[in-house]
Amino acid sequence: MIKVQASVSKGWLHKNGSFIFDQKYYLDPYYRMKQDEECRQFIKKTFPDYPLYNMEDNLVQAEHVVPGMMVVGAIQPNMIIAAALGAEFVFYADRDSDVKGFPLRDISDPAELSPPEEVLTLSFIKDLSNKYINAREHYPECRIIPPFFWDLSGRATIHGIVTTSMKFIGQEIFTKMMNEPELVKSIHSWITRVYITVIRYFSGLGNLPVTSVHVGECSGTMLDEYSYAEFVTPYISELGREFGAIRLHSCGNADHVMEPICQVENLRVIDTGSNTSLKGIRDRMGREFEINVFPPVEVLREEAKTENIRQWLYRTLEDNDGGNLKIEYHLEPDYNLGNCLFIHEELDRLELVKKGRLY
Repeated sequence: MIKVQASVSKGWLHKNGSFIFDQKYYLDPYYRMKQDEECRQFIKKTFPDYPLYNMEDNLVQAEHVVPGMMVVGAIQPNMIIAAALGAEFVFYADRDSDVKGFPLRDISDPAELSPPEEVLTLSFIKDLSNKYINAREHYPECRIIPPFFWDLSGRATIHGIVTTSMKFIGQEIFTKMMNEPELVKSIHSWITRVYITVIRYFSGLGNLPVTSVHVGECSGTMLDEYSYAEFVTPYISELGREFGAIRLHSCGNADHVMEPICQVENLRVIDTGSNTSLKGIRDRMGREFEINVFPPVEVLREEAKTENIRQWLYRTLEDNDGGNLKIEYHLEPDYNLGNCLFIHEELDRLELVKKGRLY
């Protein structure tokens, strides 16, 4: 089975629709819902025949989006924890928000880490809780989605373990892996328990049972196979044991860390790109296992030829070998729109995926 889903970046929306993504957009759920609806209508009008949606890159599932859905604390998950720990938000009109500062940069002893449950008492987390409660009281006609969730599916979303520790500590985390490995393991264990704590809390607050967890291990491919197995796999496996199903995302070519990725307990989906070998995943995990794949940037960028995307698509289909596959991409302002739409047109021509939108 093959599916296709694409999202549209804030940069594209700003350039083509003059939308502004300021502090109010991120921190006022009602305001965001109204602007998201305007973005949705703009995209639908621009792409009436294609499944391009206004959604956070790779985190939302179109089939689990409903009218009147209001997201609270819809901020990248490691940024939520970083801000709660003292990092400062930075907002940009034309792209995704970020934080500055490394709240755990100076940590030298695991004893300096507070009990994970104390994260729930931090002011930013309490503020998000209050925003959720207020939204539920003031907008009973809406379906309110709590932080760390993005749609009605019950799939929680977090960043990966080393991706989060890098956000909290900076690039020094990689040096610490060599010089202070036990400290890093303690930090990674703490991050894991914090994520479990906030997922459980907001799942209960939002009456949204956890069905799976998306783990965005964006920085994981910066590690070698052995470091990934030591500093990443055990902690994502703990999440798998806790919640039962893991969708593991990687940025960049992940061939060199695919073995420890596949060793994650209760792994249900691998989400990858940059010419990571689908055949390598299929050989390890079988045809029934779900792979989500996105094209490498070089076949999507503005100067890329149609033949580039054609070659990528046909190689992907061949390597997939008829398995359970979902093709995704996130439309950026400097991408070749024709190459993006070629994916839909060619799959429709091959009678593999019909063109059309869910909403």
